[in-house]
Amino acid sequence: MKNNGTEQKSLLDEIAYLKRLNKELISQVYQDDFSKFPWLGNLGQWFWDCQKNIVTFNPLKASALGYSQDEVPAETGFEFFTEKLHPEDYDAVMDEMRAHLKGLVPVWEVKYRIQAKDGSWKVFYDRGKVTQWSADHKPLFLAGNVFDITEDENQKRELLHKSTFWRARAEIDSLTKLYTRAALNEKLSSIHQYSLLNKKNYSILLLDIDHFKNINDTYGHLVGDQVLNRIGPVLRSNIREVDIAARYGGEEFLIIFPNLASENARIIGERIQQSLKNTDFPIKHALTVSAGIASNHEKQDLVELLELADERLYHAKHTGRNRIVYS
Repeated sequence: MKNNGTEQKSLLDEIAYLKRLNKELISQVYQDDFSKFPWLGNLGQWFWDCQKNIVTFNPLKASALGYSQDEVPAETGFEFFTEKLHPEDYDAVMDEMRAHLKGLVPVWEVKYRIQAKDGSWKVFYDRGKVTQWSADHKPLFLAGNVFDITEDENQKRELLHKSTFWRARAEIDSLTKLYTRAALNEKLSSIHQYSLLNKKNYSILLLDIDHFKNINDTYGHLVGDQVLNRIGPVLRSNIREVDIAARYGGEEFLIIFPNLASENARIIGERIQQSLKNTDFPIKHALTVSAGIASNHEKQDLVELLELADERLYHAKHTGRNRIVYS
């Protein structure tokens, strides 16, 4: 009995020693992590004993989520973190983990949202690998690194938001809410190249407000801006969803009609003219427009096509206005 008691005490002492040693080694690893990767926001390494489901990790990972060391179980299972995953990310993360544990992918590498103690969401980047396999090729031990990339993701979202905002500002005319000329040039070039390659026809309609200078001179530029502002919705409501309308110049507008012949483009142009007559503008007389139409079957060169539409608009202006010339 005495022998057994001595052996038991010796075994407990050995276990206590190993725990102290393990704690010290882990502490050294944490310090090493912190000294190597502080600029990356590294939360340190983690280790997962698969058979016992015990995760050893740098306290920074828990503290980043708002938990103190006292709030983390002494023996922490992987579920302590996986149960905090964002519902939309959970399946993807677990599928990736399972794929790695089966040996289907060489490294477990995921980015996911994880909920902090205060309810906010952090973004972690996690990368791990099975370092020990059993004889029958079952995972025994994993080691990995985790990074808090929340700030980086927030900056990306902010830059994307700004980029989207400024792109919209560059593409959409603030007064008419139609495309700008710069955006139009890009889209027209794309449609032109597509039409050449696929032998498709398209038409363009160049439209100009009649006597717009007189409107500005008589009523002032603020009223002129109101007229331009109300034209945008009229154009959009009379064209097809695939058509593209843009403010081409001061009071000039250009509409692209993919897969549409000049005759059909003229019909839409006349519909626009009628709608403008029925629109309430802050001027005493009816608003009229003149237009020139050209189709790419007439001119294969894009510059020449635009010039042809402009020539026909000029002809409409100098033969009485309030008309559409398409041939």
